[in-house]
Amino acid sequence: MTRFALAVPHWGPFGDPREAARIAERAESAGWDGYFTWGGFVSDDAPPKTYDPWVILAAVASATSRMRIGTCIAPLPAFQPHVVASIVASLDVLSGGRMTLGVGIGDVARSFEVFGQSGDRRTRAAQLDEALEVIVRLWSGERVVHHGEHYVVDGLTLAAVPVQRPRVPIWVGGDSAPAKRRAARWDGWIGPDEHPADATAADLREVRRELSSSTHPVELVWAGELDDVGTADWAMVPLVGSRDACEALVEAGPRRGAW
Repeated sequence: MTRFALAVPHWGPFGDPREAARIAERAESAGWDGYFTWGGFVSDDAPPKTYDPWVILAAVASATSRMRIGTCIAPLPAFQPHVVASIVASLDVLSGGRMTLGVGIGDVARSFEVFGQSGDRRTRAAQLDEALEVIVRLWSGERVVHHGEHYVVDGLTLAAVPVQRPRVPIWVGGDSAPAKRRAARWDGWIGPDEHPADATAADLREVRRELSSSTHPVELVWAGELDDVGTADWAMVPLVGSRDACEALVEAGPRRGAW
């Protein structure tokens, strides 16, 4: 059965962690299955007024007891992997094992270049793969020694380890063939990035076919409008627009079977 989650920007009416906690509590009461926050710093040409996505998720975790929480998505190359490993493990403990780490390479090159980081997509893809390797090793609770192309961990044992075993689920976003191959190695795929309003149930089935090469179950997380989400494991509904419209959408609860 498809589960329904809200994807909430970390700016705007529900960016403030206090407001995020309030609307998440109401969403859980209305029957929503998940609350996911966005994770970038710069959108298009100007930085919006953003709040920290990890602090938002901590507030949401404390205000809820059932909903899955996570990022949709965190541009992982923007963060040091050991920091993400520690934060996500802490959120998993705080939430009682409800955390999901949604990741991607990031869409806007400037959101990296403005901080002196590489905006090159190939570089960011390599950083994403290496960072995920480091994060999962740190979550094991064992001593990690890693000297890679982009990151170094010179003998660290992470004290904070996730509640979930073998680890926190990792979902990967992106429409490209490499992104889908990466998703098939992990636990889920989030999409589409391009023209979600034009997507059809046939597109959903094609993605499912592309992910079938995986040797283990991979959750298909559909972020966009669709008449029939029956073949998706999760339907991710963006919470955007006016405050009143968003409040009404949350209160109405998920529209099971279609969005």
